[in-house]
Amino acid sequence: MSANESLQWTRIETVSRPPQPRSGHSAVIYNGSMYIFGGLGEHRHNDLFKFDFDTHTWTEIKAKDESKLPSKRLKHSACIYDNMMYIFGGWDSSGKLNDMYRYIFDKNEWETVRCTNPPRARSAHSVAIYQNAMYLFGGIGDNKFNDMYKFSFKTNQWSTVNQKNPPPRRSSYGGAYIYNDRLYIVCGLGCGKFNDCHSFDFRTLEWTELIYSNDSRVTPAKRGRHACMLSGDNLYMFGGYVGIERSNELFVLNLRLNKWEQLKLSSNVPTPRESHSAVLYDGHMWLFGGWQGHGWYNDVYTLGPV
Repeated sequence: MSANESLQWTRIETVSRPPQPRSGHSAVIYNGSMYIFGGLGEHRHNDLFKFDFDTHTWTEIKAKDESKLPSKRLKHSACIYDNMMYIFGGWDSSGKLNDMYRYIFDKNEWETVRCTNPPRARSAHSVAIYQNAMYLFGGIGDNKFNDMYKFSFKTNQWSTVNQKNPPPRRSSYGGAYIYNDRLYIVCGLGCGKFNDCHSFDFRTLEWTELIYSNDSRVTPAKRGRHACMLSGDNLYMFGGYVGIERSNELFVLNLRLNKWEQLKLSSNVPTPRESHSAVLYDGHMWLFGGWQGHGWYNDVYTLGPV
């Protein structure tokens, strides 16, 4: 873990006009750029912005036909598959959603994806892609959920995953991450908050709670609405909603050793926040936006090298 000694935060001076400050947006990487969709600021958004990592330039992407845009929403999920960005669910002015859209990069077009057997409406869930299918876990709708669904990109069909020993119901668990053919989720909000970690085995369909190593120097306080990023064996976790306040703590969980460590960096640390986004690009975490209790952010920070 000594490599973390060279880690540092850098605030990025961006070029051109950034997106309006927001939280609960999605962030994905496609073709060397980060794409931000939706979120909540002074109002809900359904805009799409591209951030070029090399030039630090923001560009708003105006789709060819704006009548096909998803409704303004936050806390939806987003993923990239086959040169398209898929958006599922979230929360708009009508309530929680279970619709699906895809944005086709090559055509600059949105289209509705007609699905069979979709999950119940929800927000604050996450998705991950494994072997050409998308897996969705949990979230909040008319209740907190701990169900799991699989979406086939070939058939546009959803199916329920007959999972064994699922984690307690939760939302806002900071993403779902694939490591060594397992899916990992960390912390989250349920009846109260969690600081546990669970992994799902795609072969056996069984969940296992991680037992943290005795030489973990620290276990993070219970939290939700944090952001995570997986790099190699290490799952980095920043910020979130802790107790009644927001955090700007940085933790790393080594998934090979099941060991937590808190990384206390001294300079350029982002201010406390929740419902921000984090992606991995070129050996760095790129963090955008979030909410701090009195307002929203549209700043960009990097953490690295990871």
